[in-house]
Amino acid sequence: MENHLQSPLSSEESKSTTLESLVLTIRQRILHGEFEPGSFLRDIRMAEEHGVSRTTFRSAAQILVSQGLLVQIVNRGFCVPKFGPNDIVDVTRLRGVLEGEAVRMITYSGLIPKGALDAIEVMRAAPAGASSAYLSAADRAFHRAIIDASLSPRLQKSYSVLEGEIELLMVQRNAFYENSKELVAEHEHLIRCLETRVFDIARDAFVEHWEDLSKKLLLPT
Repeated sequence: MENHLQSPLSSEESKSTTLESLVLTIRQRILHGEFEPGSFLRDIRMAEEHGVSRTTFRSAAQILVSQGLLVQIVNRGFCVPKFGPNDIVDVTRLRGVLEGEAVRMITYSGLIPKGALDAIEVMRAAPAGASSAYLSAADRAFHRAIIDASLSPRLQKSYSVLEGEIELLMVQRNAFYENSKELVAEHEHLIRCLETRVFDIARDAFVEHWEDLSKKLLLPT
């Protein structure tokens, strides 16, 4: 007689599920500012905290390294990146190059990405005293929607490599995110400029946005 009962997860599937869950949990902890920039995530302690093996933690940490949220230092382990002025300039400049091409494609098509509008609504609905992680996530969703609207798989892939660093950088240095109304106004302005379908107007608005962000990120913390 055939056994129609659903079989339990295989050992490999179980390991994969555990690893994915651990990556997500540590990612959230990093982006909620639980670890100081430059601090090391010791494998013994992290494994104990999350009830996993040291090997599983290290596998998760390697994935987070690929996402720009951790750095591996030989013979020392994994640590949270600490961004210096050169890093800030480099990250924001590359972001501008990638997003600028997406802006070009949006002005050609005239299609304003719904995800960007939804992200503004999330910003607008931010409760008083909303965490920096909350506002950073909304900002991330807005700019990710702009990139996705390019419909270019290679552009999206290139941005994905940078995305973790962008989000972490803004979480670590985001006193300017305390004013959600200002954040809403800035992004509504970007949408209005996209709606003109004039590339020069939209590009100039985004350039101003990127340069303003870079200046704020470079302010002493």
